[in-house]
Amino acid sequence: MEDVLVPLMFFAGLFGFPLARRALMHRHAMERLRAEQAARSVPTLPETATLAGDPAPALALRLPEPHRLYALALLCRLEDAPLHTLDPQSAYLVRQARTEYLPDTLRAYLNLTPGARAELRAGGHDPEALLRRQLELVAQGVEDALRRDPASAARLLTQGHFLGEVFPARETARRGEPGRG
Repeated sequence: MEDVLVPLMFFAGLFGFPLARRALMHRHAMERLRAEQAARSVPTLPETATLAGDPAPALALRLPEPHRLYALALLCRLEDAPLHTLDPQSAYLVRQARTEYLPDTLRAYLNLTPGARAELRAGGHDPEALLRRQLELVAQGVEDALRRDPASAARLLTQGHFLGEVFPARETARRGEPGRG
């Protein structure tokens, strides 16, 4: 019996180990290829996905040119807006434009069916022109909100009133002098 087992173990070790090693290497290579293939098959921005709960970038990327560039530039402007320096009303408007107004506008355009497009055109409305106008309205509203700074204006008026109370004689004398205006 020993005469059979020793050569059997020798040949099993000699041929079996490389075969088992090759099988393990092949299985590992196949798993790696499947993982790479799965990573490639997942789109970076799927149509229905949101980026960290934010659908606006994914929606903007689905727009046709030049609306895509305009919407992305508007998104950048909204993202870079200094909300902490704005008055509460302006900050609210910018936040709403970023989270609701712009995504709703993009969604409304992207959800147009061919029948809806034909109906709009029959009514004398170009869907692309409507989208452009709506994007311009959002951009204009955001720019107006970012330019508005009632707090600074109020501080200047308050300072003027304060100085008028501190130096009333000089202010009154200056108004009464002829030739000064």
